[in-house]
Amino acid sequence: MSAPEFSIVIPTRNGTRYLAAAIESVLAQRYPHWRLHVLESGSTDGTVALVERYLSDPRIALHSTPADQPSLDIVGNWARILQLDLSEYLTILGHDDLLSADFLAEIAELIAAEPSASLWLTHFDLIDSGGALIRPCKPFPPRLSADEYLHGLHTRCFESYATGYVMRSSDYKRLGGIPPLRNLLYADLLLWYRLTSLSYLACSPRRAFSYRVHGQSMSYAMQLSDWYTASEEYLQALADSEHFKNPVYRRAAYACVAHELKRAFYRSLLTLIQDGTVEDWRAFRQVEAEIAARAARAGITGYHDWRSRLLRLIAALPSRTLRRALALPIQFWRARRAKRSARRAQADQSHLPAAGRL
Repeated sequence: MSAPEFSIVIPTRNGTRYLAAAIESVLAQRYPHWRLHVLESGSTDGTVALVERYLSDPRIALHSTPADQPSLDIVGNWARILQLDLSEYLTILGHDDLLSADFLAEIAELIAAEPSASLWLTHFDLIDSGGALIRPCKPFPPRLSADEYLHGLHTRCFESYATGYVMRSSDYKRLGGIPPLRNLLYADLLLWYRLTSLSYLACSPRRAFSYRVHGQSMSYAMQLSDWYTASEEYLQALADSEHFKNPVYRRAAYACVAHELKRAFYRSLLTLIQDGTVEDWRAFRQVEAEIAARAARAGITGYHDWRSRLLRLIAALPSRTLRRALALPIQFWRARRAKRSARRAQADQSHLPAAGRL
């Protein structure tokens, strides 16, 4: 069996803060058989100039939309992966994420051990915006069927992000690439499910990449409108799948969507409490009412709880100073809970080996 060749794709826009580190993590690979494609569109912060500094390496290519053409949104930019001249295997790297130096070597060994799989993955670390370790990921078993994988994600037994998955390029193209869900929310989960359905997912126990978790909040309009629209699109895409023929799996998917929507409400309300204006509050109420009506028709329930109701009452107060003061205990509680969860995950994952250093 010949050594596998890999294409690594980094889609980006305005990525100068982290992109150099992501590219350097590719250059640091101990496994030599790779090519890097950077898909850039609409950057205004020097991203193009940053990537151009690396183009003396013939393994690196920049694909930037011409200046006289409209810039692409995230869906359009990722769609260009289908147009690339790809190697046998493909992996997608977030422009703010990092590969360990042994990532491709570990994947090559995993492919050799599990040649019948249709998707390959390693364990990983979650890092903060400064690169410090938050915690290792939740553990995956060595093999998963498509239904086991997706149900595990929906029940939060596993966690998944767009980085770290490796697939055959021919399978990616045959499936039409990543599904064009709103802002690609849930699109990666749907893609990984479809790829795993071709055979199975194989996972290495070694931690061989890092996913960066950012603390900054999104605007409430993007959180709620786009999260909800993507939620509907995701459930509709699963409606005719084999997965939804099992009522247990179907209920778990709806519960997962409701949970993520609830988290989006939390983030939106906290943003309003911190910096919202009267106009922001009016816009939020309109978006909230629209979502409530659509969710009732779609059968999505349980996305409100006492915390979101309390935050809503605080966000409605006219005094920003009072809003912030009342929200402090809730934010403190959320921060402590996150730290406890991280400590538990760290303890659970202490036995997992790392795959080299960056």
